[in-house]
Amino acid sequence: MSTPPSKILVAEDNAVNARLIIAMLERDGHEVTIVTDGGKAVAISRVEYFDLILMDVNMPEMDGLEATRQIRAGAAPGRDVKIVALTADDDGATQRECIEAGMNAFLTKPIEMAELLKLLNPRANRAKRA
Repeated sequence: MSTPPSKILVAEDNAVNARLIIAMLERDGHEVTIVTDGGKAVAISRVEYFDLILMDVNMPEMDGLEATRQIRAGAAPGRDVKIVALTADDDGATQRECIEAGMNAFLTKPIEMAELLKLLNPRANRAKRA
C-alpha cells in the first residue's frame, strides 16, 4: 500500500466510473462508501466521518456543487473534510465554481491513480521532491 488507509466517500452516479474508482481505492487498501447523488452524500457525511470525499460535479437530484455547499454549512467535523471535485469538464470556469462551492481540489475524468494518490498522501509527494 502506497498511502495510509483512508475512509473515502465517493459520490458518483455513473456505475462504470464508480466501479473503477472503487477498484483503484480498494486495491490500495482504502475503505470506500459509494452514493449516487449529492443529497445522499450530504446525508451520510452528517452521520459518518470520512477522510476524503470524491464528489462528482454533475449528478441527478443534487449536484456536487450544492452538496459541497451543504456539507460545508453543516457541523464539524464533517464540514472540514477534504472534498475533491470529479468532472469531465476541465475548463477554468468549472474549476472556479468547484473551489467557490468549497471543494479543495479538482480531478478530471478519467481519473489517474497517481493523481488521486497525490491527494490522499500529500506528505509523500513533498518527501519525493525534497
